[in-house]
Amino acid sequence: MKKLALAFLFAAAAAVAADEKPLPIWRMPQLWPRHMQLRGQLADVLKRGDAARMEEICREALRVFPGDATWHYNLACAVSQLGKSANALDELDKAIDFGFRNAKLIDKDPDFARIRENPRFAELVKKASDLAGKPVLGRPETRSANALPNGKLVLDDTNVTWNFDIGVFEAHFRIAEPATPIASQAGAFDKSEPKSPELPYVRTWISDGTGASNLGDIYVNRDHGHSPLTVGDFPGIVSVKYCPAAHAAQLDLDHPNTLFPNCAVFGNISRARLGGAFWRSLGRASMTDSGLAMRMHLLYRNNQFWVMPAHHDFGKKDIGDVFPGIAPFQFITVGSSWSDQGFLRAALAASASFPKETKQAIIRQHLMGPTLQWLMRSAQRGVKTEDDYLSPKAHPAAFPGSRLDRVRLVEKAHALRPEQIPPLAALNLINSKIRPLRYPVPVRDFPDTSSEILYNTPSAICFVLRAPDGIRKFQFRAHGEGASRTAATVFTWRVMHGDASAVKIAAIPDDANATPEKGFVQITVDRRNIKERIDVACFAKADSTEWGAPSFISFFPIPQEARVYRPDGKIASIDYSNPEGVYSDPLVSLPRHWKDTYSYDDTGKMLGWTRSYNGRDTASFTAAGDRIVERNADGTPAKAVHVRYVPRSSSDKLEPLTLSYLDDGEPFDVK
Repeated sequence: MKKLALAFLFAAAAAVAADEKPLPIWRMPQLWPRHMQLRGQLADVLKRGDAARMEEICREALRVFPGDATWHYNLACAVSQLGKSANALDELDKAIDFGFRNAKLIDKDPDFARIRENPRFAELVKKASDLAGKPVLGRPETRSANALPNGKLVLDDTNVTWNFDIGVFEAHFRIAEPATPIASQAGAFDKSEPKSPELPYVRTWISDGTGASNLGDIYVNRDHGHSPLTVGDFPGIVSVKYCPAAHAAQLDLDHPNTLFPNCAVFGNISRARLGGAFWRSLGRASMTDSGLAMRMHLLYRNNQFWVMPAHHDFGKKDIGDVFPGIAPFQFITVGSSWSDQGFLRAALAASASFPKETKQAIIRQHLMGPTLQWLMRSAQRGVKTEDDYLSPKAHPAAFPGSRLDRVRLVEKAHALRPEQIPPLAALNLINSKIRPLRYPVPVRDFPDTSSEILYNTPSAICFVLRAPDGIRKFQFRAHGEGASRTAATVFTWRVMHGDASAVKIAAIPDDANATPEKGFVQITVDRRNIKERIDVACFAKADSTEWGAPSFISFFPIPQEARVYRPDGKIASIDYSNPEGVYSDPLVSLPRHWKDTYSYDDTGKMLGWTRSYNGRDTASFTAAGDRIVERNADGTPAKAVHVRYVPRSSSDKLEPLTLSYLDDGEPFDVK
């Protein structure tokens, strides 16, 4: 009777769970930021041991993500700690139904101390063990799709999962053996476009078995077929399509969002975001959204190579180069639609040209993206020597098709041996207790709500130089990724764009081992006179390799600002009103229409600044960025109020938002 009663309880719980349906997987990208916010809140309350607040967060998460196994499990932990035993067992049951089936973890979890002796708990542990690996309630069974060489792989909710830790889809598939050997299909290159002089070489190498071919490569187009690859020119390649539900949600458009394990991915997006003040190429969009930048880097380090046009962001006479930095996690071409095609085809030709063992080693080390970046940059016309490669001529912000030597590209790929695969220099910003650096704080040190760090990834970091300081110091560490552990990796740092005289690259002070050659560097930027972006590239090499793909550190001065510095190097004034009428990206810095003039005491200590509109003083601020509302008889601040900077709508359609500020709180005494 006891077993029957327990079985009835399980059936009742399952019925309750069945009424709660997990969300469709294609909604996850939209909701993932909220998940990360709630997860951050949960991590904070776990440190404090606040079970009641933990319960509130978990219940809120389940309102957003019904049927989520992990949130049900966390809720079970919270209510168990609070002594709500029946509720804890019910939530644990739901967690198991929805896929949380780590029986060992459940059995040993200290959060379940109060319910461990309950007979139902043991039954639930057994249930988790019995259901491990079986389909999840309310969700299609995930299975590996069978992808055919020279065919299509359709992604749907049966072969795609969502990775909540990194915020991307993961494709589950296997590539079948080709019906006929790829070597016998190399004749397909005979039909290739005449503008591809490298393809006869590739055809020969595939035919004689010395070239890896494109077997195992994946092609993804994310512009809805606006600039499609002729996949028949690349025997063995698998073309990816998304199911109607994903297409309806436009999850197959613009920036990539899917991991394809254990293979190389080649994609193009011949589109730009147009309309109003926020127009931009997709390449610039990656750099003005820190989340997108990190995602693009993640895909780059998972064997993906993405090509997209610069469109109006580079080379236009009236605008020029408007990128805030350079990022090798994407390959940007000069021009608009279809300018991506030549480089996409060249990358696939290089992939087919690698010796098989070399290509396997590249994919195993997750270096297809960096290796192709190195090849594309080193195979440009005019880049012949090591010095050429370490100079600006090899590393433009956008690449013109006319400069790529395709034959040299594939010959270099075909000659590459596994031990010659160059390492990648992975960057880290240093700010430790041993080497502390004070980074400016929004509102207090500059009038904005945004950090100076626009994006921060191991392959690209960008600082927007918002603070008024004239001399800026930054410290970084690089380490080599992909090189053999027995190989010694060395580094070099070079200024690629901007005024090199305004940059000093040196060892980190007071540490004999922290040298640029070993990957440690202090970069000092003289902000006072620079008008254009400065890009510093870091390269790594091992004993048997060339210098590999660069990683970049960019320092971006906001173009709309007109700055004046005193003879002692301190800031005198910043006119934010764009007096020269230059283009400035509103996603980097919203337009504002005032000028700040700074004041100092006799010792050179900053006292604050006065803000003026159209030459008329309107407000004064302390050195801490608070608005002065009352002064003492001697003119010193008596009371001040904190301010908050906010975007406001504008009547100008080409300038829909401007930055303004308002008082935040009650006035307080200035000490």
